[in-house]
Amino acid sequence: MVARHVLAAAAALTMLVPALAQDNHAPSRISLPATGVYPVRQDSSQLLGSNLIGARVVSINNETIGRVSNLVVNENGAVDAAVISVGGLFGHKEVAVTFKSLIIVRNKMRDAIDHVTLAATRDDLRQAAEFKPLSQQMVEQQAALKR
Repeated sequence: MVARHVLAAAAALTMLVPALAQDNHAPSRISLPATGVYPVRQDSSQLLGSNLIGARVVSINNETIGRVSNLVVNENGAVDAAVISVGGLFGHKEVAVTFKSLIIVRNKMRDAIDHVTLAATRDDLRQAAEFKPLSQQMVEQQAALKR
């Protein structure tokens, strides 16, 4: 009887050893940030990105400059810059300004954005370098490599 148990244990062990010897080729798990908080409402000090994108941009002298066309968000979730679409007779161009340079004016109800004020003029932004998103930079790099 003991011999039977020893034989069964040996058979089980021979089946288990190859499985233990194999390397674990399972894909490594990506470390995801834990979410323990699920906000249920917007605080009065917060802005919705959807209200900021499309907002009218004016200078300190109330001269219309253009509209916010996009936001540049860093990997930590903070807004680094706002992209302003500056219009003119010969089309428009996109210029980025730091988020800290925006003076955001809320509407009378204070639940949305009325407009955004900049300490720059339309001419200042027309003369500024055009903003190039990463996708455009990569396309230009590829085109330069093909030349």
